[in-house]
Amino acid sequence: MKYENVTMKGDENEFRFSLTKEGNKKLVVFGVNPSTANEQTADLTITKVMGFADRNGFDGFIMLNLYPQRCTNPADLDKEIDEELHRQNLEEIRLSVYNIERPVILLGFGDTIHLRPYLKRCLKEIVNILATYNPQWKNVGTLTKNGNPRHLSRVSYDKLSNFDVQEYISTHL
Repeated sequence: MKYENVTMKGDENEFRFSLTKEGNKKLVVFGVNPSTANEQTADLTITKVMGFADRNGFDGFIMLNLYPQRCTNPADLDKEIDEELHRQNLEEIRLSVYNIERPVILLGFGDTIHLRPYLKRCLKEIVNILATYNPQWKNVGTLTKNGNPRHLSRVSYDKLSNFDVQEYISTHL
């Protein structure tokens, strides 16, 4: 898969709602927060996303995040949630998947979800919004010691595995 025909919604420095490589069959991926990738340049995570998409029969992807604040170190995430930014993120997520029939959604955020309490709330609200699309939730490899889907930059290429997101929410969040 080549890094071309990629569009970004957001601001180059402050936030990114989505990064999309067009295709007929797109893999939807969730991380915690966006880092450095943009329309011209992929980072390690996006390179891995492309590899997972390509190896699992997808010709495009939509990279989304639990929280859209751009920072290379998740420890620099806002201490408190920016409610307006979160609301905009939820709306962009809905718009990104509304025309995908039964989207395949790969979770890849690792233990970073525990870094800020609001990240768990973000995931719950995302899952609720996406429920109407009857998504197929996936992860790659084994879960972390804390039971979270591993960050995609920290797993080898493998087949996507089914993931029970409702059980995860009820037991881990």
